[in-house]
Amino acid sequence: MPHFTRRLTTWLFAILTLASTASAGTVDLTGEWEIQEEERTYTATLDRDGNGTYTWQNGRIATTSSTDGRWEGLWTQTGNDREGGFEIQLSSDGSRAEGKWWYTRVGQTIIPPREWGGPYTWKRLTPAPVSSSAP
Repeated sequence: MPHFTRRLTTWLFAILTLASTASAGTVDLTGEWEIQEEERTYTATLDRDGNGTYTWQNGRIATTSSTDGRWEGLWTQTGNDREGGFEIQLSSDGSRAEGKWWYTRVGQTIIPPREWGGPYTWKRLTPAPVSSSAP
């Protein structure tokens, strides 16, 4: 059963990543981001839709929604067999974000969303891309 759960999670993660490409286009999230949790700092590399990888525990991020500065998504860490979600609010200039993360699974244990987790801050390390849309 654990193998099935991991495989299902992988497929779900891939589907959500593809779906976010069509729906998360309101803010270009491309670039390197420094993520600061209470006890650790690591770096994420994201595409324009907010999908990508991060350096802590071989992590991956899939953005599910990015509207009006509110950024939501899922994360997985194969390095320690954990996954969960996040919700953060982008600053008006898109250079920072603050919010919370939570577990939905640790190993074989399923955890209700938002029950275990904590606050974190994101800081853009590379300049925000310039919008190419004409008025």
